[in-house]
Amino acid sequence: MVLEDMLPRARQQSFDVKFNQTSLLDFAVNFDLVYEISNPYKKELPIPDHVMGIFVDGKDIGLAKSHQEVMVPAKYTSLLNYSFTLNSNQLRQLLGKNNNITFKTAIELDLTDYTNMLPNFQLAVSEDFDLESSELKPYLNKLLQKKIGKFNFSYEHSAQVKIPAPPSITKSNEPIEIKLLGTGSNLLNPNAIKNALIPFGDLLINGEMDGLKDPFIDAVVKMTVPVPDPVIENIFRTRDVKIEKYMLDLIRPFDSQINNKWNNTKALLYRSSSFKLTDYFVDNILDPTGNLGASQKWDDFQDTYDQFKFTEFPDQLPGPQTRGFEILIPFTFKNQNEFPISIPIFRSSVILPGGQPFSMYVKPKDMGEINLGEVPSNQAEIPAKQSKTLYVVFSFDMKAFNQGIYSLFMENQFEPNLGGIMSYDFGYGPLYIGYDLKRMSLDYK
Repeated sequence: MVLEDMLPRARQQSFDVKFNQTSLLDFAVNFDLVYEISNPYKKELPIPDHVMGIFVDGKDIGLAKSHQEVMVPAKYTSLLNYSFTLNSNQLRQLLGKNNNITFKTAIELDLTDYTNMLPNFQLAVSEDFDLESSELKPYLNKLLQKKIGKFNFSYEHSAQVKIPAPPSITKSNEPIEIKLLGTGSNLLNPNAIKNALIPFGDLLINGEMDGLKDPFIDAVVKMTVPVPDPVIENIFRTRDVKIEKYMLDLIRPFDSQINNKWNNTKALLYRSSSFKLTDYFVDNILDPTGNLGASQKWDDFQDTYDQFKFTEFPDQLPGPQTRGFEILIPFTFKNQNEFPISIPIFRSSVILPGGQPFSMYVKPKDMGEINLGEVPSNQAEIPAKQSKTLYVVFSFDMKAFNQGIYSLFMENQFEPNLGGIMSYDFGYGPLYIGYDLKRMSLDYK
């Protein structure tokens, strides 16, 4: 018989983590912890009421759970279950971190009535029992003398849990790119044409006029005139006032809208600072003269021009050897975790016997083609709190059709399949998921 067999013992049996989500904004994580308590005596052992606390990085987060008294049968074991739920508000404090989560409790047992059950023969100590433990040594001495009474023991479970934060996805300042698949024609260079148009487009949109001052309005705004301002001491006293204000004060009793009319006239003919000429023309000439929606159309044109200006076109025109084209749209992917994650990838393709005519990718620009059914070999990481420019790539390959692009306009029957691969890293390495619509399969690697 070994000495520690004469004391109640606790052993962790299981620890389960479950994620629940009822909506995009409402989610929770459940922790289920089970301990096995053993009773070495020939008499049932009461485990009194106690509290299991949960600590994150050593701090009590106020989610302690009370456990009612249980009776452990003689020479038997019982299971004690502890369940904790962290709601979305509590989880947000843990998102993006490698959290050290600890569950621990302390239980005081009264073993006074159990000392007479100890054997009278010599007790042994197992090799893995720590005799130097400052907490257990007093109990060992008392146990050997059959004088043990109150017995305090605690048990705890710690785990490193990474709870990934959602990434931040924002617009990138990198240009949109259009690339040809195959060889094009050198007859014209679309980028050269674009670069030649940009100076004129910039002038049209951003060209400014350094002020606009109609001579009459300028004189009215600047001129002052003396007006009578008599007092008892000096009935001939005058004061200088701006003629603009004096004129408006005289007319206002006869026209309550005179201020608005005057301000509109000044806005049209009098600008003290520089202004964009085309904006002025659209807002003050086109819109007021019945060209409905002129301002909105001008805003839309400027947005389209910005996209055109920052788009990288191919250096060649499509030719006989051109298979298709790709459009690369950049975006910024920020890892908001305090630990690195692998770059997420995605590919979805329409599959025909001749190839994949339509595909969409999400990948870094410098990454090679993502092949269906294969795990990429050059997967890179995004460091903690760092950003990476990724691209949504739309690919159109005409040669994947049996008779090229003309197949779309002929009476051909297509039986396309949809397949792809995607990955995401939740902090423990990337998980790759491949899918095949025709086979209705979903595989992960």
